[in-house]
Amino acid sequence: MTTTPARSKAARLARADVPYVTALLERDFGYRQADGWAYEHHYLLDALDRGEHSRFVVWPDDAPVAVLYFGPSGMLVPAGDPAAAPALADAANPTGWRILLGDIEISQAVLNLATRSLFRRRMSAREQRLMIATTSSVPGGDPPDRFRLARASDLERLTDFACQLHVEDQMGTPILRTGRGAVRARVAESIAQGATWVVDRGGIPIAKIDLSMRSWRRGVQLAGVFVEPQWRDRGIGGSAVRALIRELLQSGFPMVSLHVRADNAPAIAAYRRAGLKDRRPWLLALR
Repeated sequence: MTTTPARSKAARLARADVPYVTALLERDFGYRQADGWAYEHHYLLDALDRGEHSRFVVWPDDAPVAVLYFGPSGMLVPAGDPAAAPALADAANPTGWRILLGDIEISQAVLNLATRSLFRRRMSAREQRLMIATTSSVPGGDPPDRFRLARASDLERLTDFACQLHVEDQMGTPILRTGRGAVRARVAESIAQGATWVVDRGGIPIAKIDLSMRSWRRGVQLAGVFVEPQWRDRGIGGSAVRALIRELLQSGFPMVSLHVRADNAPAIAAYRRAGLKDRRPWLLALR
C-alpha cells in the first residue's frame, strides 16, 4: 500500500464509482486472498450491494485507495491504505460516531487522529480477531440437543442474555431499566427475522447465537454468542456455532464470519474447533 500523506479531503462515493470500489474491496486493495475475493470486506460489499453508496466516503476521489463506511447507530468501518487516515478522521469527527470497527492498521490510524479532535470523548479500544469459515473448513459433528430458531416466547430471556453479554464483552456498563427497552426491541426484531438461534432445555433457552448480516452473495456474520454461565464448559456454544455454520454453508451462503476479542482464548479455541479460521486482527473502539 502507499505511504503518501492524505492532504486532500475524503469525498462521497458517487454511484458511478460503485463498480470500481466494489472491485477494489473484492481484491482487498490489491492483496487478493488465495481462496477468492476478499471475504474480510464482506460487510462493506453487502452495504454496496444494498445500494448504500451514499454512506461511503473515499480517498482520494480520483483513484481511491481507502474507504470509510458510516453505518447505522453511529458505526464507522474503515478499510484500505492507512495513509488515508487524516482525511477519513476529518470526515468522521463531526458525525458523533460511537463505534469504530475495521482492519487494525487503518482503524488505529483513524482512531489516533480522532482522539486529537477538539470534540474528543473518552474512548476504549481493543484488538479483535476476524474469523472466517468456508465450506471446506467446517468439521462434522452433531448439533447440541434442542438447537432451534428462537420464538417470540423466548424474548424476555434472550433480552436478559443480550444485557449480560453487553457487560461480559466489555461493551459498556450494565444496561439499566431505561435502556432495556431498546435492547428488547432489537432482540424482538432479530427473532421476527429468523436471525436468532437458541439451545434450550425444557423449552427454556440456555444459549443463543444471532445473525448480524445475511447475504446470499457475500455471506453471513454471527454475533451475540452467549451461553448461560451455569451451562458453560460443556461444549454447548462451540457445537451450536459449528452446527449453524454448517447449515448456513450447506444452504448456499459462501462464507460465515464472526469477531471475537483477541484476549478471549477459550472462545477462539472453540471457534477454531467449529471450523472458523483466524484471518487477521481488527480493532474495536467505543466512545
